[in-house]
Amino acid sequence: MRVYLPGNLSEKMTISLTGFMGCGKSSTGRALAERLGARFVDLDAEIVARTGRTIPEIFLEGGEAAFRAVELETLRSVLDEASAGGTTVLALGGGALTEPEARELVLSQSECVWLRTRLETIRERLGASDASRPLFADAETLFERRAPIYAQAPRIVDTDGKTPEEVADAILDVLGCR
Repeated sequence: MRVYLPGNLSEKMTISLTGFMGCGKSSTGRALAERLGARFVDLDAEIVARTGRTIPEIFLEGGEAAFRAVELETLRSVLDEASAGGTTVLALGGGALTEPEARELVLSQSECVWLRTRLETIRERLGASDASRPLFADAETLFERRAPIYAQAPRIVDTDGKTPEEVADAILDVLGCR
């Protein structure tokens, strides 16, 4: 099912999805991009592709600050590419908006949607631990610290009990695309 953007929204836009790890940014982003006939970019996957290193490797080599610097550089590049044409759906990393400069870029250059998910749902989705997510061990503290940052997104879609396709449809609704 392809959806066309109405005249009040640009056919050349970037839709960014933010939220805590495990909220469904990547799976929802793919479903949303398919509906819009848009390009899909997973920021974490893009970082891995551009650096040739996994996220845990980057964290181990330089810590969170080094990772955030690589993330910001990749975000800038992806947003520049997105502005060149077509619609792009961008799944951000769970901590991308914790950096003020990254947050400003996303909020000024995209239609940002927070995929709000309860911590209990995230735990159900991810299990007790996830070695591919370097900050998972401190999930509860991170969740509480990041919620006010995610809340700065101008649009919110709740994901609890919804499939990625249902969340994608809800995003289309909040963007006025259906």
